[in-house]
Amino acid sequence: MKKLLICGSLAAALLGVPGIGRCAEIVLEQSAVQSLLLEGMFKEEGRLHLQKGACYAYLEDPKVSLQNGRVIIRVHLNSKLGVPSGRDCLGVALASWATVSAAPVAQGHVVRLTEIRVDEVEDPNTRNLLNLGLAPALPGAVEFDVKKAVEEMLKGSGSRLQGEVQALKIDAVKAGDNKLSINFDFKLVGR
Repeated sequence: MKKLLICGSLAAALLGVPGIGRCAEIVLEQSAVQSLLLEGMFKEEGRLHLQKGACYAYLEDPKVSLQNGRVIIRVHLNSKLGVPSGRDCLGVALASWATVSAAPVAQGHVVRLTEIRVDEVEDPNTRNLLNLGLAPALPGAVEFDVKKAVEEMLKGSGSRLQGEVQALKIDAVKAGDNKLSINFDFKLVGR
């Protein structure tokens, strides 16, 4: 579920409260962040392929939580690593649960993941595979375009006015209590 709170000059005028600065907030609950992750990364039958072919590695069944300023992803790794030999792979099969996390940060009008780390791996043999395959895939895979989200919410409001969002600036991004909170300021031009 997405929620948009708008405060500032309009709130000050309506409520008669002086000195409130301009701001807005979008709150993404855990389920919304989970959906963004699935849409951005796990596109192939719910899997993220790190390597395809006779020798393969893929991640599946991601579960997202938001705590202590980080997006935490628990995921299952299935792989068969070795040397391809025709349609077979001469090597070892690995399967393990792992937990990776990343810090959400603002880049322009988009929120992306940075400071990616592998926090826990049930099988230590899979740690290097996750560091090499998953960490590079995360920053672009999970992103939230705040400007686009505000414009879509305004279009869905049923108003006769058409709104264009201009000069959007993200002030803060916080992850905790299974919510992602994005505070921002913007200029809205109605036509």
